Amino acid sequence: MNKNPKVSAVIAAHNEELHLADCIKSLLSKSHKNLEIIIVENGNSRDKTLKIAKKYEKKYKNVSALTIPGKQKGPGNAWNCGVKKSKGKYIIICGADLIYGKDYIKNGISILISNRYNALVHREEKCNNLSNLWARAFFKKRSSINEKGLSKVFTIVRKKYVLKNPFDSKFGYADDQTVYRKKGTTFPAVDLEVYHTNPASFKDTWDHSIWVGRSIKKPGIILVVLPVFFLWAFYKSLFHLKKDFYLPFIFFLPLYYAIRYFAYFIESFKKLFLNKIP
Repeated sequence: MNKNPKVSAVIAAHNEELHLADCIKSLLSKSHKNLEIIIVENGNSRDKTLKIAKKYEKKYKNVSALTIPGKQKGPGNAWNCGVKKSKGKYIIICGADLIYGKDYIKNGISILISNRYNALVHREEKCNNLSNLWARAFFKKRSSINEKGLSKVFTIVRKKYVLKNPFDSKFGYADDQTVYRKKGTTFPAVDLEVYHTNPASFKDTWDHSIWVGRSIKKPGIILVVLPVFFLWAFYKSLFHLKKDFYLPFIFFLPLYYAIRYFAYFIESFKKLFLNKIP
């Protein structure tokens, strides 16, 4: 077995000037050195995302920067583009707001190969900016796995598998669940170190919630909840406090979940009555 296979890390990035450099630097510092990094700007960003990507392309031979002009169609669109351009046999599916532990690639690829998996996912993500109230409300730590230790998404995958099963932008925010939604396939989770830089302001939270709202499968339910949305926000707050009791949350969480609800409501209304498909 080749102990140092070629690996391609594909970063999907859109309006990520605050996070992209940290993501790239975390990948460059990995213990696995036979690595190429492909940054794909997914649609025209309103900030310096592409400029930052180009800066690292000029500085490092193993970094390349691409852009998909026009309106952004979700990270899956960028991942598909990067995978097609990649030279590695194995792919790391990266978000620009993630910071990877030193042995993430080395250990992940080793597990993938030794167990002959098509793909796998890290078991847990921890919040990278926990001191920020908005960020902590998003999550302190999260996991996408079910009771059997399986996930609807993958983050490390054989290139030939993802080429046969490309991401579908019609799923919007859930495009990383493409294979699960089309085939019902789930993927094993393993212990790998990774951190997520969470939305850290009202604007970040609103923008993220708008994007999630465009992908809700049953928008009618969101509209029906409107008369009692405050009960929904109260319920979500109590459930959240049960998992992460933090004194400032007592007053903050109801507002936080109300903001998220109205972002969902706006996008659900557009989808149902204005015939606006994301």
